[in-house]
Amino acid sequence: MAALTEADKQNIRGIWKTVFENAEENGRTIVIRLFEKYPETKVYFKNFKNISTMEEMQKNEQIRIHGLRVMNSLNQVIQNIDNLNEVYSILTHLAKRHQYVHRVDVHNFKLIFGVIIKILKEALGATFTEEICTSWQKMLSFTYDYLVSCYHKSSG
Repeated sequence: MAALTEADKQNIRGIWKTVFENAEENGRTIVIRLFEKYPETKVYFKNFKNISTMEEMQKNEQIRIHGLRVMNSLNQVIQNIDNLNEVYSILTHLAKRHQYVHRVDVHNFKLIFGVIIKILKEALGATFTEEICTSWQKMLSFTYDYLVSCYHKSSG
């Protein structure tokens, strides 16, 4: 989060407070949208491969749980936005689990981060200003770049 200004951090925290109030539903929306836009990402989830309809996705308990995990991971990063070492620790753990346990290609983080930005734009409308959007993009770009570096360190 080294490249984030204080204004960026305020922008991120301000929006996040609103979004995280409904973490379960927003997380579910993120995962469902990821699967709709990038159906190939379902292969990483053995329980999701045969789920195809919106109704099935909305009712699926595993999608709800994974959406909540996504939201909680983002929350950890945002809560520690002023503590770079803690953010590195959180992201390193996330990268290792996704690389070695779940066998998820790092590129999928870029996909989900794009989905998150799109959902924020849609859900928040004019509240999600260009300045706020830029702050979020900077944070997610930093996060993605760090995850990529973790994957490369581990495989190199």
